[in-house]
Amino acid sequence: MREIASCLMMSLLLVSGQVSAEPSVEGGASPREVLTLAVVTCPVGGIQLRYTPPLRDTPQDVRTNGESVFSNCVTVLGERVTSGTSGTDGIRQGYSCSDLLGILPVPAGQVVWNTGEVSTFRLTQISARVDGPLLVVVQSGTVLSGKFEGAQAVNTIAFAATDLDACRSPEGLPRMSGNQTLVLTKVL
Repeated sequence: MREIASCLMMSLLLVSGQVSAEPSVEGGASPREVLTLAVVTCPVGGIQLRYTPPLRDTPQDVRTNGESVFSNCVTVLGERVTSGTSGTDGIRQGYSCSDLLGILPVPAGQVVWNTGEVSTFRLTQISARVDGPLLVVVQSGTVLSGKFEGAQAVNTIAFAATDLDACRSPEGLPRMSGNQTLVLTKVL
């Protein structure tokens, strides 16, 4: 799983311009990589999502609501943060289980840090199903406003017990939960 998540993250970093594919300079890093610095790393987190009505293979209007928690955060630049939370609640039109896989934009979201400050994100999501019930999701984008404005963001989520086969059942897929990590970087 770690290799797949690393591959997905590197692909997103290349697409977003955070890592250069240029030949490396002495010491093994490209000039662009030398200037990229982790601003915040939150290695521990969890996410829970609920779908009403449950997701199915057939597109339908679905209310998605859920909560995310980020903890054990380490701050390199700026005022220190140690944790953050975010939530989602909205209707997605024509949403189906196939939208859980592939590349798609994520509705704008916010993280409220333990300091009370807010970061607003714009992200794109890439998902891959791995061995049975494991679904790895990598969301990459930018902090549009608020704390850490201008930083690049990569949120990696591992939904470990996702039964996508439930999408074909009459009951559908009512919820998903998993672990996540968030990394914000900035080019200096």
